[in-house]
Amino acid sequence: MKYRLLLWLISLAYRRAVRRNAAMREYLDGVQKTIQFTSDQPVVSRYLRFESQALASAAGLTEADMTIRFVTPAEGFSILWAMARGRDKNAFMRAIQEQTVRVEGDPMLLLWFQKSMKYL
Repeated sequence: MKYRLLLWLISLAYRRAVRRNAAMREYLDGVQKTIQFTSDQPVVSRYLRFESQALASAAGLTEADMTIRFVTPAEGFSILWAMARGRDKNAFMRAIQEQTVRVEGDPMLLLWFQKSMKYL
């Protein structure tokens, strides 16, 4: 439940940043990317579709440029929560090394996504 709520809050924060932050809109200019969050138990999945200074988000699975797959929803929550709070900027990279998260698709998109979080 916490994982689902956090994914929804992340999408809400991105929508708000797109509306209110000119730097975020500039960062998204000409971008057409889809990032999906899921787990090995795909009970909870959400994707963010960035298209030319706009964001669409929905629950469920879709064809994505990059999928971030967590071992469990609880692991997903703890990693994303650490990143969102800014307490542990290396949480994601450590999780990749510990194999509690897998990045499927374009790995450069992960760096793009992490950089975009500074606009939230």
